[in-house]
Amino acid sequence: MAQCQRCRVSGATGANDYRANPSRMEQELAIKLQESGIQYQTQLEIPVTTVDFYFSLECRPLLVFVDGKVHLGTRQMIKDEELRSLLRKRGYRVLELSYNGYSDQKRDELYEGILSGLRNQ
Repeated sequence: MAQCQRCRVSGATGANDYRANPSRMEQELAIKLQESGIQYQTQLEIPVTTVDFYFSLECRPLLVFVDGKVHLGTRQMIKDEELRSLLRKRGYRVLELSYNGYSDQKRDELYEGILSGLRNQ
């Protein structure tokens, strides 16, 4: 896959179209992304799953999964890893962010993780 020269990080805010039931963490991250003017889509259905945040970059799309407690179980972790490995093989960049409970501090850490993922093409 060709390397892009520069991937766009900012622009018009993404749609706040929640088709699934987003967690509080996802809602709060969406607000921070909107306030920062970062273009994204949320709860986007792609062929094998629904992604929490989708960033359509010039290089390769970045898929962000914000995983709460339900994703910490062994069975779910194995299922998640299989799915995300498949997505990587299909050319997506995948960013997995985990949290055990909502706090503003954790929200800010996850937000910084998203910004880092957007910068590190």
